[in-house]
Amino acid sequence: MSSMGMDKSGAQTMVTTGYTKLTTFTVRSGYPATSIVNSTLVMDATGTGTLRYQANLTNASSFGQGTMRVVRNGTTVVDGPVTTGTVRTSGSISVVPGDTLELQVQAGSTFATAIVPGSANTGTWLEYNQVTSQQSVNGTASEVWGRSGTLAVQEVVAGTVTDTWGCAGTLSVTARADGNRTNDWGVVAGIYRGAFPAADGVVSVGWGVSGGILLIPKPTPLPSVFDVSDVSVSIHTVDGRRVGDFPCGVVNSFNWSREQNEVSVCSFDVATQGDPDLVDELLPWVHWATVWHGDAEVWTGPIQTVKITTASTTVSARDTATFAARTRVPISRTWVDTHPEEIAFDLWTAMLQLHRVRVTPTVLSEVVQKSFTITAKAQQRMLSQLMDDLTKVGLLWTVVAGRPVFGPFSRDPVATLQDCDFMVELERHRDGTKTFNDVRIQGQNWAQNAKADLAGLSLQTLVSLDDMFGSANIQRAALQYAQDSARIRDELVVPGNASLHPQAQVTLDDLVPGKTFVVHSGTASQLMRLDRMSVNGSDRGIDVQVGLVALEAKDEIAKLVGGGGSA
Repeated sequence: MSSMGMDKSGAQTMVTTGYTKLTTFTVRSGYPATSIVNSTLVMDATGTGTLRYQANLTNASSFGQGTMRVVRNGTTVVDGPVTTGTVRTSGSISVVPGDTLELQVQAGSTFATAIVPGSANTGTWLEYNQVTSQQSVNGTASEVWGRSGTLAVQEVVAGTVTDTWGCAGTLSVTARADGNRTNDWGVVAGIYRGAFPAADGVVSVGWGVSGGILLIPKPTPLPSVFDVSDVSVSIHTVDGRRVGDFPCGVVNSFNWSREQNEVSVCSFDVATQGDPDLVDELLPWVHWATVWHGDAEVWTGPIQTVKITTASTTVSARDTATFAARTRVPISRTWVDTHPEEIAFDLWTAMLQLHRVRVTPTVLSEVVQKSFTITAKAQQRMLSQLMDDLTKVGLLWTVVAGRPVFGPFSRDPVATLQDCDFMVELERHRDGTKTFNDVRIQGQNWAQNAKADLAGLSLQTLVSLDDMFGSANIQRAALQYAQDSARIRDELVVPGNASLHPQAQVTLDDLVPGKTFVVHSGTASQLMRLDRMSVNGSDRGIDVQVGLVALEAKDEIAKLVGGGGSA
C-alpha cells in the first residue's frame, strides 16, 4: 500500500453556500506513488492511515470563515467539517482498493463567492499517510501429513511455502508478491488463484494423475463512449477572430443539439468570476460560440442571449440556420425540374455570403428524390418561408458543427442499437393519427387532388404551398404527400428524448440527424432515422439523448384524381 498526496493547482470559485468538490490537483512532493483520477486520490490496497489536509479561502473573515471536509467515494464523509485555513490531522481512516478521497469546501454564508487559490503555496492540499496494511512481511510455512490437508494463505510478501501430502491436497492462494512455492502430491491436486497473479517469483506444480488451475479475473466496467472530460467553449467573431475561451474548469454545465429541419440550440453556464472580463464583453450576434469535445469541434453558432449574475453566467446560441429567419430571399431565379436540396444549396450559399459566414453547404444526392420547377423573387419573402415550402415537398436538412447538410442520407444503417442501449423501455405502436390517403394540394394559382388506396378509406386533408407555381409542381407534391401519408403505422417507437446507455456502441459522429440505425427489441426490429440529438453535461457526467422515427417501405401507389385547376 502507498501513501498519497495532492496539491491544488488551479483557482476555484465557490458559487454556492453548499459543499463543493475541489478540482484540478497535482501530485504532492514526496508522494511519488500518488494516483489522481477526477481530482480524487485512488487507494491501491486495504489498510488504515492518517488524513492531513488544509484549504484556504482568499476573502474569508471571522464572520464568514468557510469549512472543509474529506469525502470517500463521493458520498461518505470520513472527516470534518472543520474550519478552513488550519491544518487538520485525523487518524485511523480505513480504505480498500478502489476507494477515492476528495476534498470539499463550503464558503461562509456571507462570502458565497469566496475563491480557493490555485497553488500549493497558498495551503490547499490533501494527504493520506499509510499506517498499516493487511500483509505478512516475512514468513515460512510447512505442512506435512499422511492422508489429506488444506492450506489457506492470505498473502506472503517474501518467503517459501512447501506442501507435501500422500493422497489429496487443496491449496488456495489469494496473492503473493514474491518468493517460491512448490506443491507435490501423488493423486489429485487443484490450485485456486484469485484476481492477483504473482508479481515476482516462481510457481511450480507437480502431480501424478490430474491437476487444474482456475483464474477468475477482477471485473472492470467498460468506459463510456461519451466520456469526455475536456469540454470547452471558444468565443470568436464570424470571421474566426478569437475573443477568448471558457475552459472546462470554468464551464459548470452545457447543452447542445442537432436537429432535422430545425434550428439547433446550444447553451452553457459558466462561473462569472472565472473570466469576468470575457463575460462582460459578450455581445449577441457579434460573437459566436464553438463547443469542443477534446480536439473535436461539435457545435458552432452566433450567441443570442447572455444572462449574468454574480455567481454564474448563462449563454444561449443558435446555429447558422437561424439566419434564414433574418434574411429576405437573397436571389431571383427559376429552377426547372430541380431537386429541393439543390435549390436550398443555392439559396443558403447566397444567405451565408450575405452574413459573411465562411462555410459551404454539403448536398447529399439521391436519385429517387422528386424534382420541381420553382421561381423565387428576391426581397419578396423571408427565406425561412421558402424553406418551409421546400420542406413540405421532401427537403431534409440539418446543421453539423456549423455546416449545413441538405438531402437524405442513405438508408443503409450506420450502427445497430439493442433495447438495452436505451435508458427507457421501447414501445410498439399502431398509429393512425397522421394517416391521410386523399390529399388536396393548393398553390397560389393551381390545386390538385391525389388519392392512395387504403382499405376503402377516404381520409382527407388540405395542404397549402404558398409559392409553388404551375400544375406540374402541384401534381408532383400531391402524389408525394399522398404516398407518404397513406399508411397506418405499425412500428417500434423509441420514446422522445431517450437517453442512450453510456456503453451504447455509437459515437457523436454517428449521431447526425437523417442517418439510419437498426433498432432491435425483444419482439421487433426496425429501421429508424435519427430526428434529433442533444448532449447535456455537468460535473455529474454526460447524458446523450436521441429522437428516432421509424422508416417505412414506400410501397403505396398514389394516383391523381379530379381535374385540378384553379385553387
